[in-house]
Amino acid sequence: MENFEKDLKVVQDLEIKLGITKRWVPEDEEWQTAGRLVANRKYQRCLDQLESLIVAQIFELSKMNQVGTGYKLRKHIAKALKARSAAIHTALDRFNTAARTCSPPRHQLTFEDVVEYTFLADFDLLRNATPMDQFFKVCHVEEEIKCLNVEVHRIVTYLHDEDRYVNACIAQLQVSHPPLAYQVQLYHNVRAKFTNHHLHLLTEIANLPGVKLVKGMWGGES
Repeated sequence: MENFEKDLKVVQDLEIKLGITKRWVPEDEEWQTAGRLVANRKYQRCLDQLESLIVAQIFELSKMNQVGTGYKLRKHIAKALKARSAAIHTALDRFNTAARTCSPPRHQLTFEDVVEYTFLADFDLLRNATPMDQFFKVCHVEEEIKCLNVEVHRIVTYLHDEDRYVNACIAQLQVSHPPLAYQVQLYHNVRAKFTNHHLHLLTEIANLPGVKLVKGMWGGES
């Protein structure tokens, strides 16, 4: 009771400093949003704990199966795996409880599912993005399109300028140093081998919705 009154006094002082006149109630949208954030955070923490236990078990199993592992060490690892198995069950129960409290509820796992996870990418699949994450990704895509409208121009201009510059150098070297001109020509042939392929891909990018590029640039104007 004493600790409660002490904590309440701290909260009241903080409310005064922040100028808070109305507290959230369960019916408020802010309360519900904060609740979803807390539930999602708890879900992520439970997933991190479960992942760490599975990774530790994978390492212990690989150590047990290594050539040269002695009998005593194998027994020690077996005991550790038994204790790890109980810890995984507990962590799995917490994970499934946290998954049910999310909005919308997340995918739940069984012990058989978890012990078959041998790649960290399997856990990444559980970290599915929230609608808010998707919203910011879409916003970022729009920013990337703006950058794309500039970068594609630069790449196409560079491809054309490089071709003109190297051909001019080869023409000069054919007069002053024919063997070197031949080597530069070979180098240019390798460099320009995929130029048409790059230009084809860039043309497809230029035709994508939302991409605003000047079609005349394909002619090589700087």
